[in-house]
Amino acid sequence: MVNSTTLAHLNTNIDHLSTVLSSYAGRDKAIRSLAFYLQLRSTTSSESSKEILALAKQLSAARLVSRQFNHPSMLKSCRQIWQAFDSGRIGDPLEFFTGAAVTGIYTVYGVVELLAWLSDAKLLGFESARLYKWCLYLWLSALINGIIRQIRIIYRKGIEKSQEDILTLIGLSSDFISGLNSLPHKFLWAGKLSMRQSATFSLLASIIGFYKLW
Repeated sequence: MVNSTTLAHLNTNIDHLSTVLSSYAGRDKAIRSLAFYLQLRSTTSSESSKEILALAKQLSAARLVSRQFNHPSMLKSCRQIWQAFDSGRIGDPLEFFTGAAVTGIYTVYGVVELLAWLSDAKLLGFESARLYKWCLYLWLSALINGIIRQIRIIYRKGIEKSQEDILTLIGLSSDFISGLNSLPHKFLWAGKLSMRQSATFSLLASIIGFYKLW
């Protein structure tokens, strides 16, 4: 028999999970975590690796479609950043400008990805592979700015008061390690990580992102 305390705790967790998954960020992080878990799982399951990878790709495609509804909120964020800059409410300059760079880069990323997606569907005549490559460059640029921003925040607040910021830094760094491995050039560790290693770093970043929303 399940006692009342356990049942109440279970109901609370279900309610909380429902709240998290009702948001765009919650769904995105959940789907991302599952996609990279499946990618990681495919490296240990030789019999069904193709099927598992196919499902992981479907989840990634679902995230891509979902992101296309994020453009208005990104434009709104850019407007808010400009208003803060125009009114002089920028606080720490390095923290503000790296944060602004992250938002601006992701806004441009969204437009480039939209063009790549439509080109992939043969609705536009652009070379989708080239556009997706630019998406990778933009993403890495945003991650670099995000990492610099988190280091600055941790420096200002001190290690003892920056537990969540340290977690964010680990997530961004994990994404950067995995993302740089996808570069088409032989730069640093680009192309040197196995699929298992790359998926592990991406999964870690995804779980951290979901945990922060919890």
